Amino acid sequence: MVVPIIFTGLSLWLGKLLGKDEFKKGQVASIEHANNSFLPSYLGYFFVALSIGNWETLFFVYGVLFLFTYKSQALYFNPLFLLYGYDFYTIKTSAGASIFLISKEKYKTPDDVVIQRAFRINNYTFLERG
Repeated sequence: MVVPIIFTGLSLWLGKLLGKDEFKKGQVASIEHANNSFLPSYLGYFFVALSIGNWETLFFVYGVLFLFTYKSQALYFNPLFLLYGYDFYTIKTSAGASIFLISKEKYKTPDDVVIQRAFRINNYTFLERG
């Protein structure tokens, strides 16, 4: 369990190398908490892993799941970010774009979202590192 936690910390540290963006006051039209939206997916992967009898099949199944997740442009985040104090938010901008934000801040209203520096993971996923 220690290895994934260390690699998660490393990925957060390397996040400072990503492209930078900002969110100004008034750019966010709505915000909602997204912490629980990923849980069924990851629990499904966990239960699939419990039922696999050998390592080769396990690596094959997770390889296929990784490819499908990557190619489908699904939301990119690691549930272990929760251990580091991050929360997940779905944001709708005033321009109509839907964005996934990973942040340690506790946002409640759209007016609260003013971010000087957000690191772009992809066009619709951002990491705020304080």
